[in-house]
Amino acid sequence: MAINVAIVGAGGVGKTLGKMISRKHPVTFGVRDISKYADLTKAPNTKVLSVADAIKASDVVILAVPGSNDDAGIKQMAASMGPEILGKVVVDATNPLTPYPGLEVRWSGRSGGEVLAEALPNTPVYKAFNTIGVNHMDHADGSLLTGQQLTMMFAGGPQGRELVEEVIAAVGFKPEYLGPIRYARNLEALAELWIHLALRGVGSAETWGGNFHFQVLRK
Repeated sequence: MAINVAIVGAGGVGKTLGKMISRKHPVTFGVRDISKYADLTKAPNTKVLSVADAIKASDVVILAVPGSNDDAGIKQMAASMGPEILGKVVVDATNPLTPYPGLEVRWSGRSGGEVLAEALPNTPVYKAFNTIGVNHMDHADGSLLTGQQLTMMFAGGPQGRELVEEVIAAVGFKPEYLGPIRYARNLEALAELWIHLALRGVGSAETWGGNFHFQVLRK
């Protein structure tokens, strides 16, 4: 069964996820300036509409815009999706980071994912795709690493979990469910660790580079 996926944001993360998902499901990018992203419509199974129209036509909405570190900014992100978001399944791929060069996630008791879920009380919110570099989003087969399929940890719910798992699988990852949205705290912490290990000038002077992934291994 086809799932209509809206991606709010057309930066590196949004474009890469859209390219991979569109192999199996229709993708609609929601952007402010449609003319700026007209080239995206050349890809198969892909459309570009306003944010409101993209969300309206979707089953699952992936939020792939720059994250906000404070409550006000996260609530503004929620409000910017308009009433059309009501009842959709939201996948939050953002990280609530401070500005460069810190790039630290919030440590105020609640994760960005939890604040987003509170701002969208009638909409299931999941956290996913935030713990990995964009360079691996189109190599979920592990071809840049071990050659084995990579896992994608996600949290949230409770409704719509099967849709989120299918979207994650469409990108090529093996979905690994962690639990309710409170576990977005752990995923955002992993994102901060990834950034500080990967980016010179942000974390340690000695970096790992971006070619690594936090993997779940179990029988």
